[in-house]
Amino acid sequence: MPFALHQSLSTKAELWVWKIKESEEELREGLHFHSRLEQRLAKLKAGSQRKGVLAVQQLLLKAGIDPITMQHDAAGIPRLPSQYISISHAKGYAAIALGSIPLGVDIEQLRDQVQRITSKFVHASENFAQTTSELIQLWTAKEAVYKAVEVPGIHLNQQLLVHPFEKASAEVCHPQKTQSYVLYFFDFDQHKATVALENP
Repeated sequence: MPFALHQSLSTKAELWVWKIKESEEELREGLHFHSRLEQRLAKLKAGSQRKGVLAVQQLLLKAGIDPITMQHDAAGIPRLPSQYISISHAKGYAAIALGSIPLGVDIEQLRDQVQRITSKFVHASENFAQTTSELIQLWTAKEAVYKAVEVPGIHLNQQLLVHPFEKASAEVCHPQKTQSYVLYFFDFDQHKATVALENP
């Protein structure tokens, strides 16, 4: 079965990525279908979404984690008993980030539609992102940080700032939390991905 990447990001985190080429039936191979997984799959109408969920389950196995130990809390955030986890999937790819510190991962397909929603997530200081590719990279960075910070209601275009990509960093300035993050950027075919790690 296809498998794209396993990379250590630091001594505290790692990234696992699956390139989804299989059918839904093939992705089900070797998985234990406990009730929570069955309920999650039943809610998804799109085959691509179900494949993403199944690919995440396969990545957990690759990482040596029993998928049944992953649960989603009341806010829908995935949890593991002994480490932090973040998950993401887009058409054709799934990713998980694992670590001993708060983290987030996001992967997105390149889409020109991002140009129409820049006011919703781009701060005036982030004018280094202009092309579709740059804006999608910026979007994945913000989504990854948003997942890592776990503070609802953050305004992505005001309270979550990404520095120019070469600095590989971002910061959240919110009444509930002020925190900086280290960013790791990735390219996969027509996709961009970012992992955000909390700066100690």
